Amino acid sequence: MMERERLIRTVEAILKSTGYKTARLELRGSCFEIVASRLFLLLFIKVAANIDTVTEEQAEDLKRLAAFFKASPLIVGLRTKNADLEEGVVYERFGVYAISPETLYDILVENEFPAIFAERGGFYVRINGALLKQLREKHGYSVNELAQMLGVSRKSILNYEKGEQAVSLDVAIRLEELFDEPLVEPLDVLNSRVEAKLDIVPETPLEREVFERLKNLGLGVVKVKRAPFNAVSKEDEFKILTGIDEKKTRSTVKRAEMVTEVSKIVNSDGVFILQKTRTEVVGEVPLIPKKSLEEVKDADELIELIEDLKKEIKRKLFS
Repeated sequence: MMERERLIRTVEAILKSTGYKTARLELRGSCFEIVASRLFLLLFIKVAANIDTVTEEQAEDLKRLAAFFKASPLIVGLRTKNADLEEGVVYERFGVYAISPETLYDILVENEFPAIFAERGGFYVRINGALLKQLREKHGYSVNELAQMLGVSRKSILNYEKGEQAVSLDVAIRLEELFDEPLVEPLDVLNSRVEAKLDIVPETPLEREVFERLKNLGLGVVKVKRAPFNAVSKEDEFKILTGIDEKKTRSTVKRAEMVTEVSKIVNSDGVFILQKTRTEVVGEVPLIPKKSLEEVKDADELIELIEDLKKEIKRKLFS
């Protein structure tokens, strides 16, 4: 636990030192620990000492949030299996890039992006295929000749040139030495776009009712399993982090407080819809009974309700 806590603090410190605004979660099993934004970049970051402990469910949630918010998902860790994550190398866990804190520092502070990625069997890179073809032809090598020189197949050379195949690190080094040109392309882990399955079914009858109601109001709804909110909803550019609970509990309050902080970073509003509750605001997140949601006529009216409740709380605070 101490190791993980230090790691989270280190990641947060690196982000803040380079101008990122951050919010941190204290939620066991969450799909992310830190959300960070700077200018046009938004990152959802899962922090794990061993990246193998990140579950597929957490990774899928991470990808859903990234797709919904046009953000990048990222895992920062120290090791995989029994080996330390190497500096300057990108790993992967269920389709999400994973790097060490040192690599994160190199990217954010030194503006040095990694080019090497780890896969089964070793380290690989992506190269500029069009440039490779241009250099091969310029130096008068046929595909067969270059393949023989490198000890790879003719098909591999063709795939390299089309950008359809990763190149082993040793082959890439030999290519750059042969042509005396940089061919390796860095990996922009801060702007990674991922495919995500967005049509996840609700887990409880209450979630199902709330989701259906939100959809009937004209909101798009995406279920999230491992976060302080149960779903993300949107209407045009307006986004809502949506929590759902049977009743107000200490856990509800804690989650609403976390949603308050996250919403500031992702430029969204938050709302919790409870089966039974009196209308109130925790942090900047309104808690409203399901009955109130049923009385709302459309998405605009729901947005107006959320904004009015927040303004009312602010008036009470400063009056």
